Amino acid sequence: MKVLVIGGNGFLGRKLLELLGGMEVEVYSAVRRFPDIRVENCRYILVNEIIGLQIQDLPEFDVIINVAMKRSSRVLHISDEILSQLNFSIPLEIIRRTSSESTLVINTSTYIQNFEGVKGKTVETYGASKQLLTEALEADALRGLYQATDLYLFTLYGPNDRSTHLIPLIFKALKSKTSLPLTEGLQLMNLLYLDDAANSIIAAIANYQSGYNPYYLWEPKYLKVQDLVLTMEEIVGDTLEAQWGSLGYSGHEMFEPWPIPFPQFPELSATTTLVDGLMKSMS
Repeated sequence: MKVLVIGGNGFLGRKLLELLGGMEVEVYSAVRRFPDIRVENCRYILVNEIIGLQIQDLPEFDVIINVAMKRSSRVLHISDEILSQLNFSIPLEIIRRTSSESTLVINTSTYIQNFEGVKGKTVETYGASKQLLTEALEADALRGLYQATDLYLFTLYGPNDRSTHLIPLIFKALKSKTSLPLTEGLQLMNLLYLDDAANSIIAAIANYQSGYNPYYLWEPKYLKVQDLVLTMEEIVGDTLEAQWGSLGYSGHEMFEPWPIPFPQFPELSATTTLVDGLMKSMS
């Protein structure tokens, strides 16, 4: 079996490559640049090479897993045009160029494509660019170009997460005893540990279904950011100097649980407790 991971240099992508590298499959990763440290048993292909080659010269994959995702933030602003390219047009072109009617495409989407629980309702550019890909994959799969499983993620966490993400920022502030600007902290979060997410995605390979099949990939148990901070304070044994309310909300937050317009993925792996996952993330 030949498996391609689009976005193998990312937080989730690298974990997938590590797990797949220990299985009896041929593992490839489509990346925009070669990583400084490569995952064993993985062949890296530059995105530009895939897009530039003639169709007949391209490899064809049994499974394509897309975990490419780019998001604009307060720290790094990314234009709508670049977001659309990275989250939509480039992954879609790779999928279409390296798949056949029997290929299983496993895509990762985001819950905020369905603001307030309304399917396909987007309120920010990241979600909108991911929604474009979802709609294209659904249309392609229903035409029989390939088969697609769409897995909606909430928030992932774990070791080696990006330093600008919330959990690394909180741990850094707790350890350094520095103040941290935050929102009021009333928004709800749902956290899935990195390894659980990767194992669930790999389980989707064996859960092959024809057509287009969307699922959500989390347990619908939520906590406020304020509660997350309290849990992390207990783990570290110190109090965070939090500037509550100094940051405004972004506009896509959940304050009451939304209905979920898809079923839960039947092979969801969510075995890591929040405390265990946070302790592993801290080390």
